[in-house]
Amino acid sequence: MKRTYFPGITDIVVVTDPAEIRTISNDSRFDRDFIGHGPVRNVQRLRKMLRIFSLNGRRFPPLLPRTDPSRAAAQDELWSRLNVKADEVKHGPPQLEPLAEWVRGIGTAEKLGLLVQQSIGRLFLETFTATEESSAAASMVLEAASSSNVLRMLGWRNSGRLERAKTLLASMVNGDLTAVVAMITARQLIVDGLHKMRQLAADPALRSSMTTDAAVDECLFAPATVLRQAKTSGEVGGCPFRRGSLFILELGSASKGAANRDLVFLSQSWSRCPAEKWVPALFGGVWRRVSTTLHESQKTSRPSLIDS
Repeated sequence: MKRTYFPGITDIVVVTDPAEIRTISNDSRFDRDFIGHGPVRNVQRLRKMLRIFSLNGRRFPPLLPRTDPSRAAAQDELWSRLNVKADEVKHGPPQLEPLAEWVRGIGTAEKLGLLVQQSIGRLFLETFTATEESSAAASMVLEAASSSNVLRMLGWRNSGRLERAKTLLASMVNGDLTAVVAMITARQLIVDGLHKMRQLAADPALRSSMTTDAAVDECLFAPATVLRQAKTSGEVGGCPFRRGSLFILELGSASKGAANRDLVFLSQSWSRCPAEKWVPALFGGVWRRVSTTLHESQKTSRPSLIDS
């Protein structure tokens, strides 16, 4: 852990060690209540995040605190529902063919964004159809979250473009904010995973030697960081903190390695991702379709003894 503390200016702790991330993510002293006062840098960071990941005064569910009365029930219900859908996709059903086709090398990055957004949207609404506008809206919100360009952010905010983007996405899923944030953040992680899968599939040696589980693991990416805030003063892992200290958990780097793959979805935490089984199942289903088809095409392209 590394703490940067200047009274009144900043109080941020960066956590990179996997064991320390697990400890903090389950310690009730750290939560997502996100008090809006304290050191200037802390307040600026939180205000930006809460402004982007909320709509009409409602926070997106991944920013709700542990103590929110409806959070746990909604999270568990979605987890159970997505687990059922995971069983449906893990064997590579026909509806995964558009994604499999892209992994085989057919289609642009823009096409993949549409396909993934549609796959996510239909987890929440069977008739959801992704459009170029909805894909661009998700990309804008995600870019806003990571951008340090103050003038661009002010332009999007003052013009109302950012709010219109979120409103568009919400209107397409009957106002379900869990679906909205999934189409923004989870979409990009799945897109990154399928780009990796396309690279794997393009290598005949890798494709023929990798098991499905190994291929899936190569394609799983965690969010780069998640935030927690101290609800009280204290000490953790030898690091002192104050009420309001921001803890940045660097999941992206900490989740590397077989022993730490639980951190991809924070599976051991109260805030586990409800899609922790669905995403690997999706990747597994796509890989099965891709590897089977390419294997068959190789067989048919080999000359037989009769041909020779």
